[in-house]
Amino acid sequence: MNAVSSGAVAESESHGGDGRRAVEGEEPSPRQAAASIFSRRLSELISESSVSTEDGATRSLTLYSLAQHLELAYPDVPVSQSGLYRLIHGDAIPRLDLIIALARVFDVPPEYFVTAHGDR
Repeated sequence: MNAVSSGAVAESESHGGDGRRAVEGEEPSPRQAAASIFSRRLSELISESSVSTEDGATRSLTLYSLAQHLELAYPDVPVSQSGLYRLIHGDAIPRLDLIIALARVFDVPPEYFVTAHGDR
């Protein structure tokens, strides 16, 4: 379990860059596949993580607290809560600098976010 103290800018082309989602039975485009893998991996890490509050209690990690932490830890990596929301929902593809920052925050290799069967 990871602990993080207390908006992700991603490429704005959504739905694989062609304005549509994959149709059932149709193979997703590489962009759609990448967005899906990244979305699933980031969602898993967030759901498994918690943050410590000032009073010593812990609570679930939120997109807001993750965005705040990234802004403090990596000020040169533009990040927002709404950008993280788009990433979580597979509507955007993350930039490489954001993948590296997230990998450091969650203590996983960057490959974890881009491979279907990556290990932590």
